[in-house]
Parts: sequence; C-alpha cells; structure tokens
Amino acid sequence: MEPGSFVPPMLGVTADAPFSRPGWWFETKWDGYRAILSIGREFRAYSRNGHDLQAWYPAIRRAREVLPDDVVLDAELVAWVDGRPQFSRLQQRTADQYLLMVFDCLYADGRWLMQEPLYRRQAILRQRVRSTGMVVLCDGLEEQGEALFSTIAEAGLEGVMAKRMDSPYLPGRRSVTWQKFLVYHADWFWVYAVSRAEDGSWYWHIGDDGDGRLRSVGKVHAPRGWRSDGGPGDPFLAQVQYRERTREGHLRHARLREWRPNHTNPPS
Repeated sequence: MEPGSFVPPMLGVTADAPFSRPGWWFETKWDGYRAILSIGREFRAYSRNGHDLQAWYPAIRRAREVLPDDVVLDAELVAWVDGRPQFSRLQQRTADQYLLMVFDCLYADGRWLMQEPLYRRQAILRQRVRSTGMVVLCDGLEEQGEALFSTIAEAGLEGVMAKRMDSPYLPGRRSVTWQKFLVYHADWFWVYAVSRAEDGSWYWHIGDDGDGRLRSVGKVHAPRGWRSDGGPGDPFLAQVQYRERTREGHLRHARLREWRPNHTNPPS
C-alpha cells in the first residue's frame, strides 16, 4: 500500500474518568471530522469512512501548499469560528475558516510507521510538519491528564485524548491504548411531549424557556420500562446530560440523568 490509499483511522474508547499516568500522552480532542491526509502522487483527504473530504470542503486543498511530499497524516478538520471550533458550522459547511489539527504521522521517508510507537511517530511528525496556514501541529502534555482535562473543561472544549506513548497505530480498530475524556454539561429541562420509535422505545421531548415560551432543544430516551398513557400530562422537569448546544440551541449527545415528575422547580 502506497500513499494515496485510504487508511481507516485508529479509534479510542471512552475512559471511565480522567486520569494522570506515566507513559501516557494527553492532547486536546477537537470537535470536528477525522481527516486522513495522504500526500503521494496526488493530495487526498479522506473522512473517517473513506469519503473524499475535498468534495465537501474544497478549502482543504490549500493544505497541500504547506504540507511535505510523501507523507500520510492523521488529523481533525474543524470549523474555526471566533477563536474556537464550532461543530454545527462544520456540518453546515458555512465557516469562513477551517483548520486541520494534525496529530499523527503514519507514513514518511518511504516507509509505513504504524508499527512504530507513538513517541517515534510524533518525533517524525515534528520533523516533517510545521504549523502554518490552515495546518496546526497539535501539542499536548505527558502524564498530566487530569490537569489538561480541567483546563479543557473550563475553556468549553470537547475533551482530551489519552494515548499510551508506546502504542502502535491500529488502522480501523478501537483500542484501550487510546482513551478519550469527554466534557459533559448537565441542566434541567421541561419534558413537554412524548413519541414512540418503530422499535417500541419511548422518547421524551425536552425544552427550555426562551423569550417567555417553551423552546425545543431535542429529545432523550425515556427511562427503561416507562410507558405512556397518552402523554406526559403537565410538563415536568428532567435533568439531561449533553456535550454541547448547537448554534440553534439543540443539545448534542443528550441523555437522561434524573427526572422529577411531580416537581415544577429544579432541586437546589
């Protein structure tokens, strides 16, 4: 296999909790689309599933001007809006600026590096790639995962990737040698309607107060075993955990934490 072919990206598992550990590398988890950049006879940019990212985001082609020849890189494409990533603008393809956050090197100097440990791949990456234009070389910390996670959470970013320094690159596989710490938020919302999916499961439609009226922010799976008698009755409160709000106010990756069917005010 030569540069130009699609390499399925390596994936991580979700950690039970942030940790700090010798022999591990911690870096920002950017809220974007995975991008495998292959620079051989041609410049190719593949999505996580092998689709041509250049067809969706022609601006990526500008990266070819600043990247070296004969490399395959792992990166994250983000929409950069007001100094931070904004996933909804990436989905809508409406951002004025896109960045490629590069964090791994899979091929360089005529050979594949995937069996090399992460620390060697990173050293080669830093020799071959520099931050310029839309290309950003990712940095991170050794051992101090909890400190980085605290900083990332305060900044309102997506999370942290933890990688064992001696880990090889396993294309298309999800491995415990790569783990992710995700930042979640939790708020109370009104359950104002219910619906049922084709598989028989129930959903609660949730909203918050906006401009004096109830505004829909999404839906969550109803508790296991819950059955509707035709509707939830009067709106009641549920605490929902979510990753972020979109520009339109909808919740991403929302899931139910607790609910208070007989309460009209959240607990203090």
